[in-house]
Amino acid sequence: MRDQYDARLWNDSHEEISKSADHFLHRVMQAFRVLHRIEWSAPWADERQCKRPCQS
Repeated sequence: MRDQYDARLWNDSHEEISKSADHFLHRVMQAFRVLHRIEWSAPWADERQCKRPCQS
């Protein structure tokens, strides 16, 4: 009896759980991409950082 109840709940909610997990993993990977871009961006390549001509 309990196994049938659990199986029915799993079938009813499996698609929703999968979508939620996919959405969560997508957001985590997006955050890692942003952090990677911030970590590995070269400060001298950023045009916004230097307002006046840089002196060497």
